[in-house]
Amino acid sequence: MRLPLLRALAVPALLGSLALAPPARAAHETDVADAMDPGHPLEVDLDVGYTHLRRDTKITRENFQTDPNNPTTKNTVLVDELQHSQVDDQLQFRLGVGLWHDLEIHFVVPYSLGETQNWGYASDSSASLSTLTNNHINISGCNGVGACSTSAAPVPIAGVPGSSKRSGIGDPTIGVAWGPINEERESRLKPELFPPGHALATWVVGFDYTLPLPGDVDDPTKFGALNPNTGVALPTTAGYSGSLLRHAHVFSPWTAYSIRYHLLNPYFSLRADLPLAVGGAAWDNCSHEELLADVATQNCSNAAWKGSTGYQPSFDGVFKVGTELVVAEDPEAQRKFAFDLNGSMTWYSPGRNYSMVTDMLGKLTYEDEHVTGLGNFGFYGRIARWLHVRVYGTLGFDTPHFLTNEDIGKDLNGDGQITISAGGPNPSLEQNPLYDFRLDQVGRRLRAEMTLIWGITGVISLNF
Repeated sequence: MRLPLLRALAVPALLGSLALAPPARAAHETDVADAMDPGHPLEVDLDVGYTHLRRDTKITRENFQTDPNNPTTKNTVLVDELQHSQVDDQLQFRLGVGLWHDLEIHFVVPYSLGETQNWGYASDSSASLSTLTNNHINISGCNGVGACSTSAAPVPIAGVPGSSKRSGIGDPTIGVAWGPINEERESRLKPELFPPGHALATWVVGFDYTLPLPGDVDDPTKFGALNPNTGVALPTTAGYSGSLLRHAHVFSPWTAYSIRYHLLNPYFSLRADLPLAVGGAAWDNCSHEELLADVATQNCSNAAWKGSTGYQPSFDGVFKVGTELVVAEDPEAQRKFAFDLNGSMTWYSPGRNYSMVTDMLGKLTYEDEHVTGLGNFGFYGRIARWLHVRVYGTLGFDTPHFLTNEDIGKDLNGDGQITISAGGPNPSLEQNPLYDFRLDQVGRRLRAEMTLIWGITGVISLNF
């Protein structure tokens, strides 16, 4: 299959790249603001970006069903429960300032125009069949007198349908980036070592720190959580828009590498995000003991559990690989037009997070590890030395994972077992005050199935 327009653009670009004087800039992934260059003592980059991103997920719940081939055996099956969507419209402002050759300091500030979540029954018939609505399990367990009785009226676990919204400024990031290898710069100094047509490599290392802003923490109880003993919703504020501040330090080492050869500019990057919640400021589920099991009254304030019942954000690692395909370029005028195709995989460790059922339940939930895969295709245009434009489309997925998976407790006396009271008259200190017998016990957990992710991003960059 021939592409006449692409070839018409690509052939002149190829001939131009063979007679390059100076070499082309590196891929955007490894572009670093410079300083102290001849004729350009200081570079300042200002980016303004907009992202629209949507996630759609079916949420299932474990259930016990009798094996038709063996009536005495029950199997765990997954039953469709909810349909969840999340839409985020975000602005991002980035300022990069050159400090020296291939050394920059940068600042990033996100601002959410609106992050909305909506959840409803997975189908029209789910309202009457929902195990969340027709619940007879007590949050504290079934050892209490009259607990888990099917003769009593059901106590709903969650309000369905429901919605939540957050907006406002997010935690800012400050970081540094340094390019220990920049053959583009070297080729200007030693053209005899970098003849035209030579592949030019760029390697960048960096470190970012996201600092927690002061202010009201993101409070998940504001969106209509139900009291687990009565099924009555907690008081809410009409039209409430939640905060984005979660009070966690995030440390992010990263590196990226690219190599330019004629029309192709392949690259890859590695990044890790290492969050650490701020004790006493980040959200703690024990802030609302009325939403927890009966042992919470005793255990939340006990030294054995104090400080371990709050926000425990997941660690993550990101691998990204892609390439730019340059279709037109004028090195002298510093113009460049290229298509960009890349893909990334992000691994998330288990953690107590703001999950997709947090607002529905009014508390953080312990998620299993999972992976997010994203593909991006876009266009990059350097219209002039001082003006860049990037537009990308995104399509991806989250792998299935459990959303409610708290440990039942911990062995405090060293006898090799965990003693639980499960709603009995003598609350056990070893039982996790966050453990929910309705949702964390095997056979009753909530699970996110494959999530479909799609969105679009546009960025305008001014360089001075």
